[in-house]
Amino acid sequence: MLTSIVNAYIYRTSTQRTPYGMTASSKKWKLYKGETVTTYGGYYTFKNGKHYFKVGGPRKQYVRTYNLGPVIGTNTPSTTNKSNNSTTNANAEEATVTVQNAAGLANIYDNQGRAIQKNIKAGTKFVVDRFEVTSFADQFPPTAADSGFYRIKGTDTWIPALAVTANKKLVKHDYNNEHYGYIKFINDTDVYNADGTMQNHNGTKIVKQGGHIKVDKLVYIWVPSENKAELFYHLVGTKFYATGNVDQIEVGNNAYVKASDVEFINQGLTLTPSNTPEEAQAAAKK
Repeated sequence: MLTSIVNAYIYRTSTQRTPYGMTASSKKWKLYKGETVTTYGGYYTFKNGKHYFKVGGPRKQYVRTYNLGPVIGTNTPSTTNKSNNSTTNANAEEATVTVQNAAGLANIYDNQGRAIQKNIKAGTKFVVDRFEVTSFADQFPPTAADSGFYRIKGTDTWIPALAVTANKKLVKHDYNNEHYGYIKFINDTDVYNADGTMQNHNGTKIVKQGGHIKVDKLVYIWVPSENKAELFYHLVGTKFYATGNVDQIEVGNNAYVKASDVEFINQGLTLTPSNTPEEAQAAAKK
């Protein structure tokens, strides 16, 4: 089971919402913040690139994974379910890898990229259930990072693909591209809080720059100073290069920039608004 961290709609397909509940009296169109829901199996990747958990049945009922908090329990069926909209079930991939004579690479790493077991003996075999350019891959030389890592089944530990051979080919995932969208700061840009107020950095803004910046949410926020709802991207990072005599500004974990102030990059997830302008206004007026 998982807990909703925001009000979250239930989906039948990547574009169609559906009510949740088995009886007419229990049906509702969204989960509310703090509500706990049972999920079934691993996540599904829909055609829009977003990840969803199955939360009901027999009809199709899914909720976006990023709307849910940490797992507090799971209910996994013995058979594998597959949505007509899904391309990959997170539990469906498995292979056996064999460690090779790879000096300096035959190590096992935790999910932060720290080596927890070094110099694994050549010929050692592991069952793996995911092949991925991981979130920590940028800590490694480009060749090792781009080659990806295998996750050892039943753990959250990883072994570099360059250190092993696999008995069959698995789909290579890219963690960042499957979890984030990307923007570019094409102008010096103001930063906003979740309540639509502008952050105060003494006149300093995020400076125009060419790098691709991670974002994980597109949402309408009511801006009190403008008396209207604007579309914003939620920033994943917390420090950014700044204008003026300041090297960087710290924006915190809940910072937003206007979609109209930045350029969306065609890489990673294609984000769609998680609410409407009317919903943003209603939420602000409560």
